[in-house]
Amino acid sequence: MTTVTEAVKHVPRRELDRAIEAGDLDRLCGSVELAREFAERLTAAANAISPGRRWTKDDLRDVLEVALRGVPVRGGARFVEGRHLRKCLREQTLFAERYGDPFAMIVVKVAPDAAEEIYDSVLDAVTDRLRRTDLVFLYRRRFALVLPHTREELAMALLVRMRELLTVGIGAGAVLEINVLSYPNARYPDASSVLDWAEDELR
Repeated sequence: MTTVTEAVKHVPRRELDRAIEAGDLDRLCGSVELAREFAERLTAAANAISPGRRWTKDDLRDVLEVALRGVPVRGGARFVEGRHLRKCLREQTLFAERYGDPFAMIVVKVAPDAAEEIYDSVLDAVTDRLRRTDLVFLYRRRFALVLPHTREELAMALLVRMRELLTVGIGAGAVLEINVLSYPNARYPDASSVLDWAEDELR
């Protein structure tokens, strides 16, 4: 088992080259330095293959996520069918527990008597400035945003901006409520409780 000390210790250049050339996945994933070096080489290869763009590791991550998940990016965020939400939340809680990587979920409830164009306007306003790593799950009169790598204070600030934007741009009556859950969370300590919260909000 690789310890934290082993994962971050310096790796000699010869060992870096040997592990990468051998395709030693366990070794690459067990060392931060090896993983970073491999990522740098992948990025350099991407720039050689596609010189029309200055590629970064974040760009490669986004492309790989689309390829693996089969979910295209539209504008700032990825739009996903609601049936995939449970799997996504399980993955996010697992990442948070293993790696301390927080996430947030925001549920927007559109007024039941709002016209279809109002729903579309609310959706456009809320998702306009989301990141490519963010996910939008669509339901009949609600939608859920899952925001990876997002701490509670950032999620709360986003919530305030959303409410202000919707009140000014569309009108206070268009949205019934907007609720947020951040994870890790003392009140919702595991994947099961997070899923229960999401299901209650999306009923």
